[in-house]
Amino acid sequence: MPKAFAQLELSNEFGITAGPVIMQTDYGERHHLPSSTPTSFGLAAVHYLSFYGSNYNWRNGASYFSDHFKLKTEVSYYFNNSLEHKGRYVADGSRNSELAELRAMKGKTKSLNIGTALEYYFKNLEDYGLLFNDDDRFAPYISVGIQYNMFNPELTSDLGDWTTNPSVLPEKWQDQVYVGKQDGFSMTMSAGTRYKLDNFDLVLDGRWQYFFTDKYDGLDSKKDASSKFNDTLIYFSIGVVFDMEIFGSKYY
Repeated sequence: MPKAFAQLELSNEFGITAGPVIMQTDYGERHHLPSSTPTSFGLAAVHYLSFYGSNYNWRNGASYFSDHFKLKTEVSYYFNNSLEHKGRYVADGSRNSELAELRAMKGKTKSLNIGTALEYYFKNLEDYGLLFNDDDRFAPYISVGIQYNMFNPELTSDLGDWTTNPSVLPEKWQDQVYVGKQDGFSMTMSAGTRYKLDNFDLVLDGRWQYFFTDKYDGLDSKKDASSKFNDTLIYFSIGVVFDMEIFGSKYY
């Protein structure tokens, strides 16, 4: 009786990335980036899983999926210490009551994020991974993913304690503040590239992240049309990724 043979091989990579976070929230004008200053920052630990052998044999070679896709898992931390209202109307120095109240508002937020993403590489990953292949050092990719976010926004006002005197805030925010520990989900879309060095890869990535909530910054007014969009951010990161030893398992 002939033997059935199948082989599954997995390639594991681990790395760390870091870079600036640019947020678009209810602080600032609509479509105005950023509503935070460059002090916003992100840090992530990442793991990549590549699949080999699911449709592999010496005649046909690897499958298209294994040649072009990686599964990325990530634990990241964002912190932003300088959310503030920006834009030409707030910056004009007017003594208008609402504008003064907007200028006085200051926010902070931080979040712990756990998620996964599927990366598609335009080049063949088998060719890119060859040790002596100096012609394919760049490996550009795009990706889409989902994250679970645990965030903790804060709010202060230069005009006084808004918790005891809500009138220091603009009217639309006086009973629409959501500070403290919260959670939710978000969607990510990224584009970037790897650059192969002798012992590790450099990774340059630009991510757009859409939160399925408008409370990531602690503000969510139902009274005003200017607050009808959920919060988003852009995360530019650079990092290093180390390729671990390939391991496999066989079934007969």
